[in-house]
Amino acid sequence: MPGPADRLLARLPDTAQVLTVWAAATLLSFTVLRLGAADTPQTVWAQASPGWTEHIAFWDSGWYERIHREGYPSVLPTDSNGVVVQNAWAFMPMLPFLAAALGWTGWSFYACASLVAVLASAGAALVSHWWLAPRTGRTASLWAVALTWSAPCAVVLQLPYAESLGLLLAGAALALAGRRSMALAAPVAVLAAFARPIGVPLTAALGLWWMWDSACARGWVPARWQRVLLPGEEPLEARARRGLLVLTVISGAAALAWPAIAWAVTGRADAYTATETAWRHGSLAPFVPWFTRSQWWVGDHLGALLLLGVLAVAALALTAPSLRRLGAPAWFWCVGYTLYLLAFFDPTTSVFRILIPLTPVAWALAASTTTRRRATLLAACVVGQLFWVSWLWDLGSVSVTWVP
Repeated sequence: MPGPADRLLARLPDTAQVLTVWAAATLLSFTVLRLGAADTPQTVWAQASPGWTEHIAFWDSGWYERIHREGYPSVLPTDSNGVVVQNAWAFMPMLPFLAAALGWTGWSFYACASLVAVLASAGAALVSHWWLAPRTGRTASLWAVALTWSAPCAVVLQLPYAESLGLLLAGAALALAGRRSMALAAPVAVLAAFARPIGVPLTAALGLWWMWDSACARGWVPARWQRVLLPGEEPLEARARRGLLVLTVISGAAALAWPAIAWAVTGRADAYTATETAWRHGSLAPFVPWFTRSQWWVGDHLGALLLLGVLAVAALALTAPSLRRLGAPAWFWCVGYTLYLLAFFDPTTSVFRILIPLTPVAWALAASTTTRRRATLLAACVVGQLFWVSWLWDLGSVSVTWVP
């Protein structure tokens, strides 16, 4: 039986319901962040117990501020051996551009960028609900919003990071494509590629969807298999299929635009990839980091087993009926993004943050379980948030010397 809070929430308009859940989760994350700041010692970014604007300037936030202040280098910085070192070309320009547009407020860059992130975060919650609630129902979708915005690293959605912008724009592009509005999805997909480096997985998702739908249209896939893999999914009409192909090409071009711009400005064809790999201290070798990091995490002999376990979890999650019932755009996005991570991501301390774009998984979980289990998942997310903020964001706030 619904409680008083449920009945009160149900009286609100749909948009207000989503924003209420989003605001509650965001406020909780803000509280965790501020309480954690009180335990944070002196760091390279601030004195002990930093204030809000000092605290949100940690980690990659500083790179966006540097872009705002200095722009992108025309000459790539290198070490004594001529190897490219970390620099601003690894970060997309949309967040500092939008933060600069708020300069009239007189606020610091970090405050302006945080405001952009918060507004984009609210927009992402609304877009995700608009996209996926028709597949899961309103109640499950609201639970999914709560789970996503209470996840262990959900606090980055209100920090000077571009995650919330990427979530908003990728979700909007996929939602529009799912509603056959390919022409509207195209400019959004282009913007997404300049917010976060998600142009490649977005193109992969759209391309896989187009190939699947084309195969189905040609009768290469039996109708029964179509119903099993993507239940409730209607095939595209010929015009929409052509539009999806055009959208895929546009998304792919947008994904290549930033590396091309880096090449044009610096004169080095590998400017972007050399910059990205500076964080891993090695060359770009698809799939290899998962082997090396698995050994780094648990040792040479157990590393292979860990990697097999990760692949098994990914396969089980991607083949879950509740995820496939979310429709072709959501499912192929999860498949494309997972393949992208397996090919190019170096799984280190950013693992949970990099998984944020897999938001449809939260909708699949919320739609396939009971209220008690949803509440259990939500509590686990909040507990994970305590550890993520204290162990990672608040560098050195706790000394992890005991492993349970």
